[in-house]
Formats: sequence, structure tokens, C-alpha cells
Amino acid sequence: MARAGAAVAPATLLLVLFAVAVSASGLLVPDERRGHSSDGAVLGIDLGTTHICVGVYRNGRVEIIPDENGGHMTPNRVAFHDNGWLVGEAALDDPSRAIHGVKRLIGKEFHDEDVQREMTRRLPYDVVDVDGKPCVRVVDGGDGDARVVSAEEITAAVLAKVKESAEAYLGRAVTSAVVAVPAHFGDEQRIATRAAGGIAGLDVMRIIGEPIAAASAYGIGDDARSSGKRVLVFHLGGSTLDVTALAVHDDGLFDVLATNGDAHLGGEDFDRRVVDHFVEIIKRKHGVDVGGDGRALHRLRRECERAKRALSVEHLARVEVESLLDGVNFSETLTRAEFEELNEDLFARAISSVRKTMADAGLEKCDVDEIILSGGSTMIPKVRQLLIDYFDGKEPNHGVNPDEAVAYGAALRAAQASGQFNNDRRHDLIPDIASTVAHTTSIEIATAGSDGGEVTPMISRWSHIPAEKTHVFTTYLGWRETAVTIRVVAKHNTLVGELELTGIRPASIWNWGWRPIEVTVKVDRYGDILVEATDKDSGKSENLSINQSDRLSQEIERMVREAEELTEEKRIVRERSNAKNMLESYIHSVKNAVTGSEEMNWEEKVKAEEAVTAASEWLDGNLAGEKAEFEEKMRELKTVCETLMAAVQERRGRRHDEL
Repeated sequence: MARAGAAVAPATLLLVLFAVAVSASGLLVPDERRGHSSDGAVLGIDLGTTHICVGVYRNGRVEIIPDENGGHMTPNRVAFHDNGWLVGEAALDDPSRAIHGVKRLIGKEFHDEDVQREMTRRLPYDVVDVDGKPCVRVVDGGDGDARVVSAEEITAAVLAKVKESAEAYLGRAVTSAVVAVPAHFGDEQRIATRAAGGIAGLDVMRIIGEPIAAASAYGIGDDARSSGKRVLVFHLGGSTLDVTALAVHDDGLFDVLATNGDAHLGGEDFDRRVVDHFVEIIKRKHGVDVGGDGRALHRLRRECERAKRALSVEHLARVEVESLLDGVNFSETLTRAEFEELNEDLFARAISSVRKTMADAGLEKCDVDEIILSGGSTMIPKVRQLLIDYFDGKEPNHGVNPDEAVAYGAALRAAQASGQFNNDRRHDLIPDIASTVAHTTSIEIATAGSDGGEVTPMISRWSHIPAEKTHVFTTYLGWRETAVTIRVVAKHNTLVGELELTGIRPASIWNWGWRPIEVTVKVDRYGDILVEATDKDSGKSENLSINQSDRLSQEIERMVREAEELTEEKRIVRERSNAKNMLESYIHSVKNAVTGSEEMNWEEKVKAEEAVTAASEWLDGNLAGEKAEFEEKMRELKTVCETLMAAVQERRGRRHDEL
């Protein structure tokens, strides 16, 4: 960014701008400024840490879009191997190489405390420093070569997958979306999320906070009846907890009063407690350590997750895994009481976050008018009961599937952003959330000179924006100095731009070099920053504009170009995977048919079993084979089987003729 004036032996006034972040109630760049419009469907996307849920508003209602398997929740996981990506459910089949949890990395610096803490956890991938950004190093399953990819690119792969599912469901191209992110997401995280959408071929019209989306799903803020309400949004998903206190104004706008949570508390943690419980039982009963076998552990974990869901409606669930490991056929029961006991301390942690949020928001229990639940883990009866007990018997809102609440609300906001409510009077009262924005971190000025380098807060955390504050600093200029430099930097002292105030009268015996410089920091409703510096003596002033939304534009363009190059590569990988799966399925089908056949003679069964064994052994040794190889092996096996079946059919026909 260019300087606003010539450099003349400047003194330094250091302006530290700790990344302004648009809050849960706001968005990065509202469409009324960016000029967005959409004649087609705009997706509402809940970009969760473990799963993604997508909704769309059409025919006067919100529809949750199913994925290719018919489910409403697509796993936020990818597996990179054989020169490409496997996304969603397909990535779950390779747990040792599945990449997950990148939502905790996106838009952050490598040395961020959260990133460093994440690196201490047991992950099936390495997090590496690439130009200050945390990237994931993955190993190509085909040749063993390592490749480094960004969190944005990984997120884009999953967004592209749900975009593809949406287009198949709607029967038309989809190019725009509104994406919901956690309340605590900062500006860089929101920009990076937009970048991921761009890579996936989606124009992210708005970034909104998950609490606002969840509240919107219940109609809170839609009309005057919501005015003055205090709302607590309790989100407990697959791996994260977020508790947010909101205030609703008479114009339908939201204030974020406070937000707290736990980045590592959710359904996966509850599952892990159950898995550990059964691992010990298996070890004690069968002398087998399932914990040392990744595939067996994965199968047990999936069955434990199923049992956990069953216990939300039943008091007893059975956990069964056939041929789990070393011939062990595992079968045990789990009661709801046992599940609650295993996770007692984790449930207590969740309620502790509620207490902290209430305290930070300055609310008493009786002040809360509505309790909103989102995230699948809020369906656990114990979680709901603990909330009811904490709020002295007050029941949370019901009526919207917690798994889908955020996507539902995001879809409503997407319809609003695209103008679909213009002719739908049922929704003409939904307010434009672009009008209420706050930032999650402070803007401060650190000065050098007379103030000794002290940091002066300008705009405090959670302030509404637009916001403005002015402070007069006294800085020292030498006898021949006529300019002062204001350096604008982001967190970790990353330079954003420089502003020079020139034309200041040189020091004299009357002022001894001390000059009053007035600095004003303004943040508009879009998160853009304007810095103004004025020499109080002469009235000379300069200003510097910092457009937050454009800071990563070049990075977005680069990522999109690279993603286009990978499109053909991903198609090849998908076709190869499908061919392999079809061969594997056919082998199992033939094996079962031969075993149960009463019409095949002994010689035919031997031939069929030999062909199946040969194909199975070949598959085990060629999992990284090419599409053509799998198809050729399928043809070979089919030829043998069809010949044998023809003989069986011929005998059957002869018997019929004899009768």
C-alpha cells in the first residue's frame, strides 16, 4: 500500500491493528456493497468441524439437501492418495490417512496458540509452516511422495462435494452460498473461508455466525415480538462447543453479548469414552488389544457412535462388531446410565461454559428468554436435562432438528440475500443482519517516543461497528524532521500499510520537538479501516484506507487456479475408486452366491472359488491400481462366473423339459 506523502526523516508512531474480526452477528462483505444478486438457488451452508449440512430455500420452505448417500450430514473429511482426493463418506474408509479438523487451522498463523495446541494432538497428518501459514502435509498413497496443501484447499474440496450434491438434487448449477461459521471466527478466518468457497466454485455472498443462523431457524428476530429478548444459543456438535448470549433489538438486529466454548468438546469425545470402555472389556475378556489396530478401532468407533445415537431415544443399545480382530466377534450392551457415567465430567465442562458465558454477558438465569439448541450432541438427554436444571426448569426450544438448525437458518439468510423474499410476504420482516456487526478483537495503537511504546486501546472487543475513536499522542521530532510515519500492522507485526504525515513545522526552541498528533481510527460496517492522522499545530492531515475484504484476493485467485488444475485429476481418482469398489462388491457377491448355491456341482464351485480367490488376492495386492486394471479384472471374473451360470441354467432348462 502506497504511502500518503514523502518520507522526510520520519519519527515513528506505530499503529498496531490486531486483525479486526467481524462477529457472529455480522458478515465480511454484505451483498449490498458488493453488488451481489442471484436469479437461482443460493445455498445455506453449516460448515461444521466434523460435518457439513446444506439447505436451500425454495417453494416457500427450507429443504435440507441430501448427499450422494441420502444423508443430511456430509463428513468434513478428505483423504489424499493416489494423486487425488476422496471426500466425505469415502474418506472415512481410510481413517489412518483422513484429514479432519482443518477448521481449527483455517485463516490462522502457524504460531497461533490454538494451532500449536492442535499440533500436540495425535493427528494422522503433519501440520507444517508455509510462509507463516499452517498447512497440512499429506503422503501420496501411490508413490509415497509428500504434498503440502492449505486448510483452504482442503475445505474447498468438501465444499465442492456438497456443491455437487446440491446441483444433483436441484437439477441446476449452483454458484452462490451463505456460509455459517462460529461466533469467535476472526476476520482472517472469515476471509479464508470465502477463499475456500471461491476455490470450490462458490461465490460466498455472506459469512454469518452460527448463533444467528440457529436463532433465525426458530424465527427469533423476525418480528416485533422478539424485541428485547435475551437468547442463549447452546451449540454442541461433533467436536466443538460454542455458547453464545444474544440480545435482540426492536429492529430485529442482534447483539453478541458474550461467547465461550471448548474447541475440543463434542460428540467425538463422547464416542471416545465409550470406545475406551469397550477396548478395556475386550482386552479383559479376550486378551486382544483393539487399540493397536487402526482398522478394528475404526469399526468399533463407528458402532459406538451408532449406539450413542440410539441411546438418545432408548435406554439400552447393543454394540456388535463381527470379526473385530483375531477372530473376536464382539457383542456387548451399553445402557444410557453407563454412557452418562462415562461422560459425566465432559457434560460438566459443557455446563461450565454456560456459566462463564452468562457471567461474561452479565445475565442472570431469569434474564434468558429463549434457549436455542444446535448441533447433534444436544440430542443427548443428559445434556438437555443439565441445561434445564441450570435454568431452573426452563425448557430449550424444540421443533427444529439440532443437526440441521444452523443450515436451516443459513438457508433463510441465503434466500434473503438473493432477493427470494421480495415476493414472499411471510418473510418480509426478517431483518438484514448486515446492519449489525461487531469485531471480536481490539484495535490498539502502540506508540514510540514520549509514550514509551505503551499500547493504547482504541476500539474494544465486541464493540458495534461502525465505530470510531480519537486519541492525541505526543511524539518527538528532531530539529530537521518534518514528518511522522504511522505503521499499520496486523497481529504478529505483519505490515499492512504505512501512513506518513508530512509538512509538519520543524522543531524550534519554543516547542523542543514535541508535537501533538491526533490519530483517529474508524471501522465501518464492512470491517474496513480508515486511519487519519492530524498535526494539531498546523492542521495538516493524511489518511490511509485498509480494505479488509481485498487483503487475500491474490491468494484466492491463486488457489482457484490450482483447484482448476486438479479438477481433471479428481475425476480420474473418483472413477478409479468407483471401479475398485465395484470389483470388491462383485467379489463378495459371487463368494456369497457360490457358498449358498445348491445348483452348482462340486467342480463348478471349485472353479468359481478359485476365480474369486485369485481376484481377491490380486485386489489386495493392487489397491493403488488404475481404473482400467480394475475393469479388466472385473471382466475376467465375470467371464468365468457367467460361463458357470450358463451351465447351471442349461441344466435347469433340461430338468424343466423332462418334467
